[in-house]
Amino acid sequence: MKIQSISAINFERRLKPSEEAEYSDVLSRGREKCIKGNPHGKKIILVVPATSLPNKTGAGNLSSPESGEFFDFAKKYWGINEIQILPVGQYHSHRGEYPIYSGTSMDLGNHVIDIQKYVSKEDFDKIVKSNKIKDRVNFSNVVDKDSIQEKILRKLYKSGKYQKELEDFKRENIRRLEPKALYGALREINGSYNYKAWNNIDRNLFNRDIVSEKEFKSRVSEVKKLKGEEMDFYYFKQFLAEASLKNAKQALNEKGIKLNGDMQCGFSFDEVWARPEAFLPETSIGWGLPALNLDSCEGQKLLREKADFYAKRFDGVRIDAAWTYANQPQIKNRGKERKYYAGKILDIIDDEFKKVKGSDFDTRNIMHEFAASKEDFDIYDGAVLKPFVKDRVKIYTSDHMNKNWGTNKNFLERGWNRDSFIIGARNHDSGKLQVTNPQAEALAEILKIPEEKLKQDRGEFIKAKLAEPFAAKYNMIYFADALGIDREFQGNSDKTLNYAVQIPLDYQEKYFASLERTKNVFGKPYKSSSCPVFNPMDALEKQFKAQGLNKTEPELYRKIVKYRKILEQSEKPSNLLYKAVFGLACTGLIVYLCLRFRKNNKHK
Repeated sequence: MKIQSISAINFERRLKPSEEAEYSDVLSRGREKCIKGNPHGKKIILVVPATSLPNKTGAGNLSSPESGEFFDFAKKYWGINEIQILPVGQYHSHRGEYPIYSGTSMDLGNHVIDIQKYVSKEDFDKIVKSNKIKDRVNFSNVVDKDSIQEKILRKLYKSGKYQKELEDFKRENIRRLEPKALYGALREINGSYNYKAWNNIDRNLFNRDIVSEKEFKSRVSEVKKLKGEEMDFYYFKQFLAEASLKNAKQALNEKGIKLNGDMQCGFSFDEVWARPEAFLPETSIGWGLPALNLDSCEGQKLLREKADFYAKRFDGVRIDAAWTYANQPQIKNRGKERKYYAGKILDIIDDEFKKVKGSDFDTRNIMHEFAASKEDFDIYDGAVLKPFVKDRVKIYTSDHMNKNWGTNKNFLERGWNRDSFIIGARNHDSGKLQVTNPQAEALAEILKIPEEKLKQDRGEFIKAKLAEPFAAKYNMIYFADALGIDREFQGNSDKTLNYAVQIPLDYQEKYFASLERTKNVFGKPYKSSSCPVFNPMDALEKQFKAQGLNKTEPELYRKIVKYRKILEQSEKPSNLLYKAVFGLACTGLIVYLCLRFRKNNKHK
């Protein structure tokens, strides 16, 4: 019998059940007052890669019990109503790391599978036991071909348990998935991930100018004879991943949370190989990504298929590097050209979403990454926003904040519509939150906090930076900032840390302990270099003071301060003493009963 030690008892303050409804009301009404406009449709978006969610297997999963509990926590304490995940395609190892944007764009990776739902407890425990890395995402334990999870999935496939459902799934998705399955098979046959290194027929299998229809059918038949089971296993994993994602979205929607996908701007090798007529030959848009031929019917058709893929699986979508569609860079032979499409190509994406979701679909649920250098893409035409940019939802971080850019206040002063932009302190592309003079000066002016205080105290600077977007109707918060995880998502010298930031299983204990340390404890201030967690009531309090709402809404302000203090406080000493005495008494009672039980058995 395992007896919990008194040291494991948690003393940090949580909301009591009797406080939860009022806390939620205060958070919602406080946000509405800060927005100073029509609050209908306000967004608080949590940006979190699914693989970073708390987990036992090595990589997070949207459907797991741990994720469900985390989303409940995030909704209760931070008021989030949308989740923005990063790409869900197939990850693979590249020079010791698993880059999220190197995955496939129109199918799903193994990490999407809710493995606990489909395998026995014994097999699930084997996967958990094989996860030897606890301080970061362990991709290899979940996505690698020689992983325990892969072996257990293969055993499940061979059992034939879902054979009927699999056949139905294949009939519905074979047109999209068969080229991908063939690519995977030929990759093994040719011994190279890059199709350009394959033999002539395999390399040009879908190019009718080189390989005839007869040659195509003959080669496909040969490949299926050699690798038919591997191809079918791929379909099986796609079936499980699709079902898992559907269940995850439904569960989130039932919580009142929307799920947004991340539509990569690029396409994967298999898509270029299988649809050569849709791409510009030997041309890139940068980052090693192929350039879609947006002037061709085939190029626009493939773009519609990609939009269709995301529209069917998510409530909304973030368009990665959306500016590459409006102003497509075309890099060939070390040269660099650009073709300006303005809103034409983005209109295609909007149209496809409406075809899938209905003509009344709100295109504000399509969010565009327009953040780019002026050399790459300028959203302005002189002093005004370009027409096609003006009403589209634009995603911005305050990485480059100053008095003239990167704040909710500045965007509104520039005439931006409240419903046309999302702002947050940072995202997965950002570095660590660091004090800079221009940012401290802008925050001091907006929030009316002494400038020197922000420049000298990183913790106070970070709290102010997280508070600033709270006045925006659409704002986002990056999961690492919310939890005070002081790490970059990418760009680390230690490659094993890139893309591998993980929410620990004990995030709640760490979150509340960190909240309590954000104020003076027994007269001792916390370290000025520390990274505080996000307290939304602290953000509201700062906004209320800055906007004068503490005077016009005194009762609501009083409640904001009340709950800010509640979250930051530890239990009162009298309560701690009571819990300690109670815990010791319980431990003593358990020990006594165990001894009595053993004594009685001995007499028998």
